[in-house]
Amino acid sequence: MADLSPVTSWTAADAAHLGRRAGFGLSPEAAAALAAQPPGAAVDAWVDGTGLDRTLFDAVWAARADPVTEPERAASSNAGSVTVAAIPGPHAYLVDAPNAWRNSFTRGQASLAFRMQYEPYAFPERMALFWHNLFATGNHKVNNVALMLGQYAVFRAHGLDRFDDLLVLVSKDPAMCIWLDSVENNASGSNVPNENYAREVMELYSLGADNGYSQDDITQLARALSGWSFTVAEADLIASPTDPQSKTVARGNFRVYDGGANPDPYLWNQQKRATLYGMHGTGTITFLGQPFDITRPPAGMAPGEDAVRSILASRSAQCSEFLAQRLLTHFVTARFTAQDVADVAAAIRAASFSLRAVMKTLLKSTYFFAAANRFALVEGPASWVVRAARGLGFDLPAADAQSPKGFPAWALAVNPYLDQAGMKLLDSNGPNGWKEDVAWLNSNTVRYRTKFAAAVALAEKATSSGITHTIFPSDVARWFPQPPVDALAVHDRLVALLQPGPIPAGVRDGWLASLWPAGSGFAWDAASQNRARELAYLILCSPAGQLY
Repeated sequence: MADLSPVTSWTAADAAHLGRRAGFGLSPEAAAALAAQPPGAAVDAWVDGTGLDRTLFDAVWAARADPVTEPERAASSNAGSVTVAAIPGPHAYLVDAPNAWRNSFTRGQASLAFRMQYEPYAFPERMALFWHNLFATGNHKVNNVALMLGQYAVFRAHGLDRFDDLLVLVSKDPAMCIWLDSVENNASGSNVPNENYAREVMELYSLGADNGYSQDDITQLARALSGWSFTVAEADLIASPTDPQSKTVARGNFRVYDGGANPDPYLWNQQKRATLYGMHGTGTITFLGQPFDITRPPAGMAPGEDAVRSILASRSAQCSEFLAQRLLTHFVTARFTAQDVADVAAAIRAASFSLRAVMKTLLKSTYFFAAANRFALVEGPASWVVRAARGLGFDLPAADAQSPKGFPAWALAVNPYLDQAGMKLLDSNGPNGWKEDVAWLNSNTVRYRTKFAAAVALAEKATSSGITHTIFPSDVARWFPQPPVDALAVHDRLVALLQPGPIPAGVRDGWLASLWPAGSGFAWDAASQNRARELAYLILCSPAGQLY
């Protein structure tokens, strides 16, 4: 049974657990400050983002000088000042940016990692990462980073909305329209509709395989969603400043091709300009036992949209159980019982599928904070490395105050390390996304986690454009509010920063004996600080270091 009653008291360890699961970690000091608040109010504020000072982050994010996501131009995150007009800021890889023509996949990945590390409102970033796995989409087919980042922005902005609203937004999203072939779905006349999206919106995104729908339901929904695609306005074609003939699509505008007038001068696929109109089917369908007029939709809805929305009402039990399993696997435990799923599913239905209400209930619950669910999941590589960078690197004020800047060179870290560690952000291999928990670990992905651990803990360097720089800048002395008095104090502080699962005393003692041999004495000097880096590396590479 999942006890969803709210906890009435909590500790700094509880707050740290919330920070790991519903964000990207908290420092020991931040966890203690959070624990001083009543848990219910603290979780509400965590989910809603109240009481946050965004001034510095917004300024950094909007800055034109960007060593974070364009190391080949700025050389590195520690390369000093660059010409403001020459280098786009991190925002340049969002859909409304003037430099979206660059269309760099690596910089797009880097911008996501940067936000995960520094965004004061961490919870939407965590929810966006969750939805990015559930609504998995890949750039290798979409072939447009601006559209991929636009989809991720939908997850960030609407990840706490009602699930039917989010489902419709994703169904209309340009990247998804390309990814699952909505752009090819023509049900006009005698044409056979493309069923790819209609199948996956139920099998992978809302109900689960063969769970309450038939092949005929797939065919009927495909007819309802035929013609769903997008156009591109002339203003959304971004030209290269060095080659005006080279243009990239920076934004797509949802459109149902139903024979109506075209308001945009440029179609997503110029070659299909003559054939796209009239792709939407007409008449009435029967979907999940209900009739829908796909020619005349309800006011304010696109043709066929009411059919998508009906999934939650027609199959509320199946949909709520599907969502419950996915939420539990990511936020609580993968070893849930059927009763746990039923309890969380009931809460989802009681909240009318409002993810904001559901997540508040779940994150306040006795079930979420249960001892059995602490360190019960293997952390995914993206959040794992971001959390390590947050624990050992400079926070935003300190990083911004460094000269040169102390931000990680994420564009050098995500490729190939993050890709090979098992989570190629913005490029899922298939529509079923990444399997979680223990599926994150195998002999190859662990190897790249150790490479990441070395970059984060050992201050490894890399060379880009002939300039060598630190990938993850850090200062060992800043890890310790007070100089440690012995090796055990070094270990305890690093555990507080990195928050691994429980480390056996024998393992701990073996590490300390190797790094600080008995009889050699202890001094907090440069040699000991280097050993502290090595100990941080061992903690990150340990089995306990993969848990959260």
